Amino acid sequence: MVPILNGKDLVDISRDALVIDFFGLSDKEARERFPLAYQRVLNGVKPERDQSQRAAYRNSWWLFAEQRPALRSAIESLPMYCATAMTARHRLFLAVPANKLPDQGIVVIATNNWEIIGVLASRVHVLWALAAGGRLGVGNDARYNNTRCFETFPFPDPTPEQAETIRALAESIDAHRKRQQAAHPALTLTGMYNVLEKLRSGNTLSDKERAIHEQGLVSVLRQLHYEIDAAVLAAYGWADLP
Repeated sequence: MVPILNGKDLVDISRDALVIDFFGLSDKEARERFPLAYQRVLNGVKPERDQSQRAAYRNSWWLFAEQRPALRSAIESLPMYCATAMTARHRLFLAVPANKLPDQGIVVIATNNWEIIGVLASRVHVLWALAAGGRLGVGNDARYNNTRCFETFPFPDPTPEQAETIRALAESIDAHRKRQQAAHPALTLTGMYNVLEKLRSGNTLSDKERAIHEQGLVSVLRQLHYEIDAAVLAAYGWADLP
């Protein structure tokens, strides 16, 4: 059994879901090594897979979803990877433990480099992604397209000092969010960033939003994002922008 994440797990309350993953095992190997888990898949998954229009799903019914061997290979030696929900109201980039399996609703950047994560988390990249990506759904939520949003993005070439500043701030943002969520299990990233956007716009917070503000220390989060935005702009040579 391995933990699995979808986009909602990233930004709202995690389901703490587990899946049976026989990646790399043949039908016979899975049956001989893990007979109990194999029986659950045999009874609970195979009947549905037998009706699938996709031959790969019918023929490899014991394997979980798409195998994505290139992705698995890219993250298997990392302690964590960078992830963002493919479709989300707020474009957030999170450090995820590498033992958690991402589903198709998550875009994975196979890096544990905090400098890269910090640049992605900056307003420079978020605005780029909003312009380059599409929108989807009733809520008109932003959609992150890896080819358009990431592969074409012009990363800066920071000095060693600038790179260290970006790395430190990216780690601080990640640590802040995780610390506040650990202290308040019902606190979601969606809720925190809804409040952050209201702070930026100068709108008055509701009672519920003030509670989220206090639990998430959202003014502190806002300051951290302001600092990383300034650091990334400086790395592009745009430190004179207001």
